[in-house]
Amino acid sequence: MAVHIFRRDAVYYWRRRAPRSLANFLDRQHLFLSLKTTSRTVARRLAAQLDLILEDAAMLADNFDPHLSKSQIETMLRRVVDRQLVKLDRLAYAAKSSSDFDLERVRMGDKQAFWTFALLDAQGAAAVVRYEDRVRMAADGLSEADIEAVNCHLTMLRRNNMVPTNPHILDHMIGAVGALPTAMNLGVAQGTYFRGMKLALAEIDRRYGGRRIEDVGFVDRMLMSMNDPPQQVVSPEAGIDLRRNDPPKAVDRPAATSLSMTDFSTFAENVIQQNAKDGHWDEKTQRQARSISNLFVKFMLQDQLVQGLDELDQQRVGKFADFMRSEVYKHYGKSPKDEHRTIAELRADASACDAKNRGIGGDTLNRHLTFLGQIFRHAAARGVTSLEKIDLVKLRSKGKKKRARDERAKLPIEKAEAIFRTPPFNNCAAWDRLAESGPETVRQIFHCALYFVPILIYYTGCRREELCGLMVDDVVLDNGPIPYIHIAKNKRRRIKNPQSQRNVPLNPEVLRLKFAEYVRAIKSLGNELLFPDLYSPSSRSPLGDRFYKEFKPILTSAGVTEEGLGSHAVRHLFGAQLKKKSVVEEDRADLLGHGGKSETSERYCEPHEIAALYEFVQKLPVVTGHLEPREVQLIPWVAEKRVALFSQPSRSKPRT
Repeated sequence: MAVHIFRRDAVYYWRRRAPRSLANFLDRQHLFLSLKTTSRTVARRLAAQLDLILEDAAMLADNFDPHLSKSQIETMLRRVVDRQLVKLDRLAYAAKSSSDFDLERVRMGDKQAFWTFALLDAQGAAAVVRYEDRVRMAADGLSEADIEAVNCHLTMLRRNNMVPTNPHILDHMIGAVGALPTAMNLGVAQGTYFRGMKLALAEIDRRYGGRRIEDVGFVDRMLMSMNDPPQQVVSPEAGIDLRRNDPPKAVDRPAATSLSMTDFSTFAENVIQQNAKDGHWDEKTQRQARSISNLFVKFMLQDQLVQGLDELDQQRVGKFADFMRSEVYKHYGKSPKDEHRTIAELRADASACDAKNRGIGGDTLNRHLTFLGQIFRHAAARGVTSLEKIDLVKLRSKGKKKRARDERAKLPIEKAEAIFRTPPFNNCAAWDRLAESGPETVRQIFHCALYFVPILIYYTGCRREELCGLMVDDVVLDNGPIPYIHIAKNKRRRIKNPQSQRNVPLNPEVLRLKFAEYVRAIKSLGNELLFPDLYSPSSRSPLGDRFYKEFKPILTSAGVTEEGLGSHAVRHLFGAQLKKKSVVEEDRADLLGHGGKSETSERYCEPHEIAALYEFVQKLPVVTGHLEPREVQLIPWVAEKRVALFSQPSRSKPRT
């Protein structure tokens, strides 16, 4: 038997030790192959041929360098820069054709993107904004807000799995220059991609300053070409014969450069900035729009494997709506960790919950689709025709079927009275144990949000967040005989709609329970916020969320356990009691901050004066008559002007 063949079960096999150079390249020490023959003669002949092939392969391996050459790297860089320049030029032309084009805003947007990729080029995929980077960016004209936008851009790229760059993009770059996708080459391609993006984004003056180097001498070259020999003119008859007899010639057209899913985030950011500039969206609305945009991009990249905007269609967008309806946790977005979870992780979190806790509500889904619709229209107006064909209206949740008065559970007035018989309003154990009863001999009360907000909701009918976000100056005590609360947008919170801005007189019962004295005590400490015990510098959550966290145990202890019966049910009780006292609809709307339902009631009328509204609120049944007014006693850390004890300072640090 030959040296390199052996027989097993009557079939011959070939086996050779691989030469060192080839073994390193193949990452294996031996080569093994079935010759698929039972003839020894045939096996020896085949083995001899394989030996020759192996020697040739070993010789090539000795001279083979798997690393990218300098020319290959330069070729990859040219392709990245050229592709990105074409895409950026197209976006610039589309932006400049818009009626709301803002030169300085788009220039700064490109400069922020440039610095994002400059940091990635310098530090790699794990880039962060360091102190020295802030100094360089500030020297380049970036404000603190612009530098923070660069930081947010880095976070967005990582959150949507765009940094590191998708492996298939790097594989394509390497394959296009005829190299192998080794670990070293993938690293070089990644750095080349970051560098190319940086170089393309740096050409801001080319796009928005008209400084194109190719324009130099362009007219001269065009005029010179007029002296070229004229092309042969074909007579009409000959042209007809040619068209009859010759097949049509293929016209070489440049391949269209499709926009990637990354560009959807760019369009979304443009919509957000425009609405913010026009005063239509506050910070909360901007965050909501940015959050749903990022989730949409993440879903298309990770779940639908969509890389370009031209791949989006009705079916894929419908799958995203279905995902939101039934495959995500119903309170998605309330935790900051949700932004960093993958689609698979979001599904896993939802599947671990009960079925009733999966899927967002219909109203929330419609709000998200409204945001996406604005982004779709913005992009379609700038040439992304694939988005024009997608109908988001068909994906919206249907309208409410119940009568409005039956949508929420009703809070009986007896339950409201039970709420005000709990410890926070009568006798609590301590400032940090407000829900527990204290000794009868002490009769201790702490004046804070948990004490006053429920009282104010019942006697003013204001929304929870309208009261929790009140500023001290929003309570008017010395402007006439009737004190009132001014509900309007302030630095801590917005209001629901334009008709929510109103003045609501204070019921005498509220004043009897020392509310005016509380306001003056808080003001004397230098606080702007009326209920500082709800505020934490490490949280962006609405102040009403903190209040409800403390109020929920009080509701439970009062026997208010039915779902839907919360602080808003107390507001509904306000409206229901006024209706029973024959206060007409328009007057109730003025107090509740509702709009009129007709042209007559909305446009051709004036809101009531404070004196008239004061008469209405006096008609409310008194449910706190058993409460004894006490001297104002603030929570100790509020009185000492310290940061909230529930604050988490580590969260207030900027993310890196």
